[in-house]
Amino acid sequence: MNTNKIFARVFRLFRRFKPKKNRVTLIEKLDTGGTGSLFALRRECERQRLDYEFHVIRQKDYELSLSNLPGLIRLFTVKTYYLATSSFVFLNDNFMPMAYMDFDPSVVIVQLWHGMGSYKKFAGSFEKDPAMLDLIRAVNRQVTCILASSENIRDNYAEAFCVPRDRVQALGCPQADFYFRKHDTDRWREVICRKYPAMKGKKWILYAPTFREDEARDRDLLTHFDFSAFLRELGEEYCLMVRLHPQIHGDEVPDGVIDMTGFPNIRKLLCMTDILITDYSSITVEYALLNRPILLYAFDQDWYIRRDRGFYFDFEQTAPGPVLKTTEDLIRTIKEENWDLAKVEAFARLHNDFFDDRSAERIVNHFLRPTE
Repeated sequence: MNTNKIFARVFRLFRRFKPKKNRVTLIEKLDTGGTGSLFALRRECERQRLDYEFHVIRQKDYELSLSNLPGLIRLFTVKTYYLATSSFVFLNDNFMPMAYMDFDPSVVIVQLWHGMGSYKKFAGSFEKDPAMLDLIRAVNRQVTCILASSENIRDNYAEAFCVPRDRVQALGCPQADFYFRKHDTDRWREVICRKYPAMKGKKWILYAPTFREDEARDRDLLTHFDFSAFLRELGEEYCLMVRLHPQIHGDEVPDGVIDMTGFPNIRKLLCMTDILITDYSSITVEYALLNRPILLYAFDQDWYIRRDRGFYFDFEQTAPGPVLKTTEDLIRTIKEENWDLAKVEAFARLHNDFFDDRSAERIVNHFLRPTE
């Protein structure tokens, strides 16, 4: 059963109705818990008191299960009607039913993407299956504009989404606005420390690896990190947190390490983090905006470049911090504070043209602000 085609058939039934000028649909294909760029746009419209009605299609809406039967019914009726009669559609991922849909020519469809910048390759840049590439092309033929955070990455986005370069515009990334606003991080930390008292008075390190396309490697991911040695050597001064990508099928986080995988707002967590340890995750681009130490734990770097995703830019030449292969290297680097924040800044500027909290405003004004 091809649910994408079924969704498209239902959509075509509602296409007889004309799009409403003030109706907007947000398609949250990748679940952000309401914290990403899509919802930053909605909040900006509310701030400007613009007269738009927003409707949201969430990832959980099209979960095929008996428990979600009411959600599926609503998706294939009310929500499809709202989508078919929206004048504006914003997405944060490729929405595959669009390959079989035909929107009214007046509808503006904007891809915001959920990952900021242009770090590891994605979508059409690494996909080898011809059928999937055809699907990506068909989806993005419908898209009016794909937004990027920098002029430097327009070619990469054009390749990833299989569109001409002129369909990619560098207007900023709304979810990045969060990092340029004042927050009471001390209060946030106090709330977390009530739940995890051992974190109080320590510096916070977050280990946030991304997934591997190879599921077996995915399952073994945490076995490559010597948590015992890390806690033994650094546990007095530092608290170690782990946040796993939703697609990782790894083991449970060991005792003594704080599991932040379920923490609802990744941006709040990054703002509270003193040092980020990651590998090839796109959150590297976001964390670089804070100009704090980033350590790249790339124990499988050669395999990742050769067999998995690879990168748009030279991994080591543009790295925002030390590239390390063992837990011992990590421990030594942290003890010696052996990092260079100038590299973090250079990395941030490679992927971003905007260092302010006005990306959502720019995009709303460009697409949704009524012309006088």
